[in-house]
Amino acid sequence: METIKKEPIYDEPISPETAQKYVENYLNNKHFKPEDFRAFYFHRDEIQIVLDQNKDKEYIKFTLGMKEIDKPKNGDKLFGCVMMTSSDVIIPDIDITADDNDSIYDFSRPVPPYPEG
Repeated sequence: METIKKEPIYDEPISPETAQKYVENYLNNKHFKPEDFRAFYFHRDEIQIVLDQNKDKEYIKFTLGMKEIDKPKNGDKLFGCVMMTSSDVIIPDIDITADDNDSIYDFSRPVPPYPEG
C-alpha cells in the first residue's frame, strides 16, 4: 500500500450556514453507505490552527457532514467531511451554528479520498 504525505490545508473558515448545510446533507442523505467514508486525516498544523485561534475555548468539536465536490464532474453525489470548531461547553446537539462557535474549518481528508480534480 502506497503512503502519501500531504501538506497542511490553510483554508479560510466556512460559514455557519454552509456548515449546517453539510450536517443536514449527512443526516438526510438516503444514499450514504458506510464505505463512502471510513476515516479522516487531519494534519497536526490544522488542529493547531483551531487551538491557536481559540485559546479561550476548552474544546474542539468535530462534526460530520457531506458536501458536493465539483458538481459538473460528480453530479449530485455527496462526499464526507468533518468540520472542526471551538467550544466553551459541550452542547448535546449537532447545531453547528450554536453561539459558542468562533470559526468553523473543514480541513478533512477522507478515506477513501475525494476524487481527484
